[in-house]
Amino acid sequence: MSLPSFLSMYQQLIAAPSISAIEDSLCMSNKEVISLLASWCESLGFTCEITELEQGKGRYNLLAKRGEGDGGLMLAGHTDTVPFDDSRWNYDPFKLSEHNNKLYGLGSIDMKGFFAFVLQAISELDTTKQTEPLLILATADEETTMAGAQQICRHPNLKPARCIIG
Repeated sequence: MSLPSFLSMYQQLIAAPSISAIEDSLCMSNKEVISLLASWCESLGFTCEITELEQGKGRYNLLAKRGEGDGGLMLAGHTDTVPFDDSRWNYDPFKLSEHNNKLYGLGSIDMKGFFAFVLQAISELDTTKQTEPLLILATADEETTMAGAQQICRHPNLKPARCIIG
């Protein structure tokens, strides 16, 4: 599978519901978002590790790595969004919409758009010049319990030298 266009990735991520809320009845799995990201990462030569959270079943973390050893750069973000009030939206929250040269959609800024930008940028890198590992971390439940970040902190082999949190 080849990497979709930037806009296509952005649209697919926004279209995949992944609401995280304190109230269980509003919570949704982020599995679809994680699956999309994993397939795109694999198309860029990453190996992917998907882990279901110990707390919050149906919610997952993704750790994708290209390159060997410790160190390198990790690009990190979360896959969940907040609940929304439909009456406060002028556009479908699950459809990336453009108006006046601005893009709208649930998670477009915080923070599904980050992953589309990261993957597009990585696709343009010369892999022959990569000398250290490159990691992409996508966590669950940032909007509520931080369970995804807490769980990844216990990962025994996660030792990037640098990290950018989108």
